[in-house]
Amino acid sequence: MQRRTKVQLWTLGGITLASILALSSLMSVSHEPVVKVGENGTFENDCCGTIKLADGKMLINDTQVVRYTVATDAKGPYILPETFVGIVRYQGFEVDGTRSTRKLRLDRLPQPTRLELYEGVGVTPYVFRRRLPRKSPPQL
Repeated sequence: MQRRTKVQLWTLGGITLASILALSSLMSVSHEPVVKVGENGTFENDCCGTIKLADGKMLINDTQVVRYTVATDAKGPYILPETFVGIVRYQGFEVDGTRSTRKLRLDRLPQPTRLELYEGVGVTPYVFRRRLPRKSPPQL
């Protein structure tokens, strides 16, 4: 009877260890895009604020994060957010998980200089321009 209990403990320990290894490997899988296409940067517009693009994550006015993918179609390169991102006139950004997503157009890849969003209805374009990095003062 004692030998059978030891075998059961070893089996249970092996199953537990295998489960822990399987779960840890699943948790370590990265959701970052594999291909870097050079879209990263901060884009701004006086109407609404800033959009920071960084390896598949869009940070809107330093408060909301929306994941995105980069692709190209016949009209050129674009960003496709996981949720709807648009503009509400005189109010700012609109992020809505219940609406269909819309392409945000880039002027080029790599290193785009403009990002174009549309008002919620889709008629008025808003152009966000790349914020140039500040130059550091010369060292004395």
